[in-house]
Amino acid sequence: MLQKSYHTKTSGLISQFIQTKMDKGFTAAELSAFLEKNGVSVNKTTVYRNLDKMTESGKLTKRKSMVSDAFVYQTAEEDGHCEEHIHFQCNKCGSVIHLSDKKTEQYLKSISKELGLQINLNQSSLNGLCQKCRNKK
Repeated sequence: MLQKSYHTKTSGLISQFIQTKMDKGFTAAELSAFLEKNGVSVNKTTVYRNLDKMTESGKLTKRKSMVSDAFVYQTAEEDGHCEEHIHFQCNKCGSVIHLSDKKTEQYLKSISKELGLQINLNQSSLNGLCQKCRNKK
């Protein structure tokens, strides 16, 4: 029997938070702080359960942060093909950019074939500073 899905104040606030982070990754701690600030007290397990459900359904991607021990979540591309390209994560602001251009795609296919690698693109990212953070120096 399938579990019935319904809209709660918590799920509405989670959706609202995620909408504000469309071009930037976020952590479970940031989501928890947002919920607390908006008068919703939920335990960490509930936050992680909601994030896991959204990741499993393809609405979010999840990757290990390069700047902390946390996981970074981000809205998946609308076409749901994050496993077909690599990502770039800014070390300063945490933004995640989908590198789905043809040159990057061709390079990854070439290096995979040449070295006999099977790259998990959904969990792979390049790291550095995004253009906005570079310009703030």
